[in-house]
Amino acid sequence: MEFHIRPAESRDCPHIMTMIRELAEYEKITHFIKLTEEALLRDGFGESPWFHSLVAELPEKERGDTGGPFAGYALFANSYNSWTGRTLHLEDLYVSPQYRGKGLGKELMKSVAQVALKSGCSQIHLSVLKWNTPAITLYKSLGAQNLTEQPGYQVMCFKEDALKTMSC
Repeated sequence: MEFHIRPAESRDCPHIMTMIRELAEYEKITHFIKLTEEALLRDGFGESPWFHSLVAELPEKERGDTGGPFAGYALFANSYNSWTGRTLHLEDLYVSPQYRGKGLGKELMKSVAQVALKSGCSQIHLSVLKWNTPAITLYKSLGAQNLTEQPGYQVMCFKEDALKTMSC
């Protein structure tokens, strides 16, 4: 099956939002979704985007009954590491279930790596749920290191309520 990986465009937002929901269902965390399609459009496709995205576009003849134009996507943003400098933070790498096992995750990851290198990044950071063995296997096969093992990092998050409390 052919896939054309390309930078996402504003017209792709409804389909990206659909895949974000699919990813949340797969990860069993749909209750965490607060993002709207409007926010996705504003934050990724305005004058100064907060994130970038790649989509794996299907040829017309391969779109099937769903009519969805994409088999997967990657969503990422610039970050900075005080030890190594420019870093790309990969928020999502998602392949729809019917397209898994065909090498698309690997191709999306390679495309993200190309973007990172072209941007002068020395690394890509990401989080993966500890039960998501297929993703962990993919990332490790491509050379990822588990930072919870070495040097022992824990991923932390300050949610909006904590931010408001802290800022008072």
